Amino acid sequence: MSDFYQTGQNWTNAVNLSVGTDKAQSYFSYANTAAKGIEPGNKLSRHNLTFKETGHLFNDKLTASADVNYMTQQIDNMPLAGFYTNPLTGLYLFPRGLDIQPYKDNYEVLDPATNRMTQHWPVSEDIQQNPWWIVHRNPNSLKRNRILLNASLRYDVAPWLNIQARGSIDRINDVYEQKLYDGSQPVIAPPNGAYTYRNSVNTQQYGDLIANFNFPLNKFRITGLAGASIRDVKTTGEYFASGQDGLYQPNVFTIQNFKVLNPLNSGTFQEKHGQWQSVFASTNISYDDWVYLDLTARNDWASNLAFTPDMNYFYPSVGLNFILTRILPLPEAVSYAKLRGSFAQVGNSPDSYMSHPATFLPGAGGNASLNTRAPFTTLKPEITNSLELGTEWRFFNNRLNFDFTFYKTNTKNQTLEIAASQATFYNTFYINAGNIRNQGVEVMLGYDVFRSDQLSWHTGLNYSYNDNKVIALDDRVPYFTLSGQSGTNYASQFAVGGAFGDIYGTVLQRDAQGRVMIDNDGKPIVQSGDLVYLGNANTRWQLGWNNNISYKDLSLSFLVDGKFGGKVMSITEALLDQYGVSKASGDARNAGGVQVNGVDPQGRPVTTVDAEKWYQTVGGRNGVTGQYMYSADVVRLREVALNYNIPLKTSFIKGLKVGLVGRNLVYFSKKAPFDPEVSMSTGNGLSGVDIFMPPATRSFGFSLNAAF
Repeated sequence: MSDFYQTGQNWTNAVNLSVGTDKAQSYFSYANTAAKGIEPGNKLSRHNLTFKETGHLFNDKLTASADVNYMTQQIDNMPLAGFYTNPLTGLYLFPRGLDIQPYKDNYEVLDPATNRMTQHWPVSEDIQQNPWWIVHRNPNSLKRNRILLNASLRYDVAPWLNIQARGSIDRINDVYEQKLYDGSQPVIAPPNGAYTYRNSVNTQQYGDLIANFNFPLNKFRITGLAGASIRDVKTTGEYFASGQDGLYQPNVFTIQNFKVLNPLNSGTFQEKHGQWQSVFASTNISYDDWVYLDLTARNDWASNLAFTPDMNYFYPSVGLNFILTRILPLPEAVSYAKLRGSFAQVGNSPDSYMSHPATFLPGAGGNASLNTRAPFTTLKPEITNSLELGTEWRFFNNRLNFDFTFYKTNTKNQTLEIAASQATFYNTFYINAGNIRNQGVEVMLGYDVFRSDQLSWHTGLNYSYNDNKVIALDDRVPYFTLSGQSGTNYASQFAVGGAFGDIYGTVLQRDAQGRVMIDNDGKPIVQSGDLVYLGNANTRWQLGWNNNISYKDLSLSFLVDGKFGGKVMSITEALLDQYGVSKASGDARNAGGVQVNGVDPQGRPVTTVDAEKWYQTVGGRNGVTGQYMYSADVVRLREVALNYNIPLKTSFIKGLKVGLVGRNLVYFSKKAPFDPEVSMSTGNGLSGVDIFMPPATRSFGFSLNAAF
């Protein structure tokens, strides 16, 4: 592994300048980041510029401010998970008896038949390539330019009322390129190579007008706001991919070099345009500083709900807080006590064009493809109902603090895409279905062990528990699959009574006594039929211990936390076992086979199965995924930070602070062969599944901050 991996680095430098009077203030900042990852060729370069101006006019009644933020960034060779264009696949499956160094020094060699360079690798297989060939000859890059403009005006109409108008434009331009050189595996690139290019622009415009009020009425105080807003989001762009048609001239990565401009993988992005028009109001009413009532209401009109019975959705909230220490004769040890409760609704509109998709989707060369999704004219917005109850207590002059929260959320009307009847001439159609509940508790307990001007130490525990359950779906949908499908060996799906994040897979066939059934060839038998529930990827409960210690100008903090209750799957381990390059397979060979509690067709006990026969059956991409489920429990030293404020006696340097920080330093306990927090995807469907993911890292950092 050390022949491939490198130590990552991240350098960030920033300067902030501010100047002003009581009438006008100016602010400027510049920051740049240069980083390289743990895989060779993975680099990041980022520059950020910010300028802000604020002015006060008309006897300070009018406040005007505007700022511009510009960011440019390029990421080269983003680490990829999965089987293809992933250097870790070939690296991890490389035969243990061979020396990998020659394939690093000469990742490409001349092919006499074509007089071209081709990759040098001892294995010819679709999922394997030379890791250094992928780095140098399957590169990808993502360039981003982003500009964000903000402006606001606020006028103080009266001491208790001001009117504020705000507006912003956020424009993001992403350009992505993927180059696959001639000589890459044919499953991903044809002869002469392949090229993918995407250029997209996302523009978000926002504006609002808000009235803010704040006035006392004897023991009452009423504060709040009322306003209206508009948000407009549009995405446009174009994409080109040579696909399996390939290039005319080898390794010339231009669109003009495409053999075929195929409308199935090239053309103009279908424009996505959504607009939300809203009115909203909120108020806080307090009485004698011991009871507080919070009320909010919002109504959105969403263009995404066009062609449906109702284009708007309303969602309110209410909260009530009681400061018990102001109304009850509590013991002197109680410094502060509060009870709180709230109920809130949150609405969310679905993606654009679900209710009335275009009949034809644009393609290259004037061609178009037929839409295969049925119109969703009964579309409803997704609604989340949240209930929260809690209490906060402080004791012994605020030295000991305790906070408890119970919450329950129900999310309804999720948009699900399911298969359509052939008689409809559509492949799929949408439905509103579902009621997914999350409920749990959060508890915080803190104590000031030492509290003085020179020495202080605060220690705290944080506990949380969450129970997720699918309450309802739809009579037409017995279960819903997020990723995977029938016929594969694993899937992320949920059903009524199950939970979001459930993982299903294949298992070995067992007899009534739970023994693995072995066939006449000495191989384990895989159970046929539907996929079987294997576990849930989500953490059930978490516990953290945080400490902050300071002595004069020196401060130290550290955090230990643990996550418990989840299950994760490793397809990586399955492939390593099948190829015989894992430690488990090596140990099994040395032990004379895999130790099992099995039974043969004649009913005779089987205690050992040949390692190759066992792992060729249970391992690999099509193996028995139930054998590769692991506990996601992990306890780690999350972070340690040490900072020192250097005492100075100079009028030029106002402050100087140095710091050291370490993150993800130690696993006190970890049961899975990978870090369960390193997810295959940020989406919903592949959480808890490891398919040759980059490994977890620990990091050490140094910071210097100077003020002048």
